[in-house]
This record gives sequence, structure tokens and C-alpha cells, in this order.
Amino acid sequence: MTTCPRPSLLPGVPLPDADTLTGPQLQGWDCALCGQRLFADQLLGTVEWTCGGAAKEAIELYVCRPLCREIGAQQGGGHA
Repeated sequence: MTTCPRPSLLPGVPLPDADTLTGPQLQGWDCALCGQRLFADQLLGTVEWTCGGAAKEAIELYVCRPLCREIGAQQGGGHA
């Protein structure tokens, strides 16, 4: 189960459910939104991730900078 202790740091961009992300997305290697390899990134926010039992870990989620094409297009920005 994943909970979001804080809202996203980017207005209008919700935090994804950490349970649906891949290892590289959780580790900050790949974008938490589009899954592409990160070369320039920005912090999206922090989620609390529970793996299997009672152990909880705060995971920082990073996204593309500039914001991903899919999300950025919805907000009038993003990279091509």
C-alpha cells in the first residue's frame, strides 16, 4: 500500500501510485511519470512506500525537466 504524505510539488501534476512504478522509477533513474531515462530531472514529491510488510520507506519521485511531453502538453509546456 502506498500513501502520499505530501502533495505533488508541481501544481496540477498528481503523484503516481508508487506500487505501479518500476525499480528504476523508484530509484530516480527513470521518470516517475513517463518512464524515460532521466538526464535532467526535477523532484515531483515524496511518497511513503510499503513493500510486503510493515516496513515503510519515504521515496522521492523525480520527473523529466522540462516536464514530460505527455504531461507538459496538457499544461502548455514540455519537451519535444
